[in-house]
Formats: sequence, structure tokens, C-alpha cells
Amino acid sequence: MPNYEKRIKETIETLKSGLFEREECLKLVLLSMFAGKSIFLYGPPGTAKSMIARRASLAFQITDNSQDESKESNNGFFAYLMNRFSTPEEIFGPIDIAELKKNNLTRKTDGYLPTAHFAFLDEIWKSSPAILNTLLTIINERIYRD
Repeated sequence: MPNYEKRIKETIETLKSGLFEREECLKLVLLSMFAGKSIFLYGPPGTAKSMIARRASLAFQITDNSQDESKESNNGFFAYLMNRFSTPEEIFGPIDIAELKKNNLTRKTDGYLPTAHFAFLDEIWKSSPAILNTLLTIINERIYRD
């Protein structure tokens, strides 16, 4: 047991480097990840919410490749800045045209929220009600219905 305690303390020390007065928030994010639960970070702009999310994902060797347009290099991290014009395709993946020709309505979810191990959705309340309803099921039940 002491070995786990030491590893957790070392991880927290590494991740909090450069963060001022955010150790408690970082610990809570890590705790929620260990417990397999979701966490909601609320606060004004510029309070390091996205930085904490990205750093916490590094503790699990999940890297943020969200800037890469190909999405294939995504290593389980999904980040998106929500807005009122956000579409389901941007969050859940585009519709698979090949399957649509066969009368199957499915999405290509690789590299998008349904296949992510870690997700950071910024300014979530700015998104549309349709997206929020789908997110509610994903967050609460961890189920994505295509």
C-alpha cells in the first residue's frame, strides 16, 4: 500500500508544477478519475480548468492530440470548445456515408467523444439542447446510443 501512496504523491507533485492554488482541484480531478466518475469544473475564465484537465490526463498517459485534424492520432483524449452552433458531428463523429448508402445511419466515432477515455468539454452550457441531452446519457450512464 505505501507504494501506491508514494506514487500518487509523486504524480500530484509533478502535475501541480506551475499551478498556483490549484492543488485541491487537481487532487479532486485525479480522485474522480481513480473512481471512474465524471467531474464538473466550474469557474470564471482563466482559472486553469482546461490546463488541469490536460495535466490530469497525462497521469494516465493519455495525450491531447485534439489539435490534429486527422483524429486518428487521438490517444483517448477528446477536447472541444462548445458553442451554440456546435453540431453532433463535431462531438460524436461524422455520419458514415458508406453505411448510409446501405440504409444504416451510423457515425464514425473514432477520435471523437464516444471512443474517448478522457474528455474535456469547455463551455458546455453554450451548446444546443439536443447535444446536452445526449451528453447527459453519456455522462450519467456511460452509454452512447448511435
